[in-house]
Amino acid sequence: MRTSYLGVAVLLVGLVAMGAGAATYVDAQNCRTVAGLSVTPVEDPPADLTRVAYANLTDDQQRVFDQVRGARQALVQRGVFTEALVVPYEGTDYVVAVSEESSCGDPGRDGVRVPLLGGAALLLVGAGVAKYGS
Repeated sequence: MRTSYLGVAVLLVGLVAMGAGAATYVDAQNCRTVAGLSVTPVEDPPADLTRVAYANLTDDQQRVFDQVRGARQALVQRGVFTEALVVPYEGTDYVVAVSEESSCGDPGRDGVRVPLLGGAALLLVGAGVAKYGS
């Protein structure tokens, strides 16, 4: 009877470990696919930024520009804007600033693999001990 309680405890630890691995995986995936973007009106845009007319933006860039304009910052699909730009639009200059996390985790690395595989092993051991332990 005590062995089955031990098996359930090991099973629960395995579930927690797998949950931690899954959360790390989701975080790494989000980091790799999402970027922060802000579109801010400015009086005097920095001279070192590339100037691109609104009409010359791609359809995706125009859509994102329109969605983010007026918001402080938004999370958007990574790669829509790859660098900071000055975009003149309806008589106002806007600076489009991109903030991408350069050190995103790799979902296949040990920070994900170890908790997932360790948790799965603990689940199997815990289930076996809970079922067959006496």
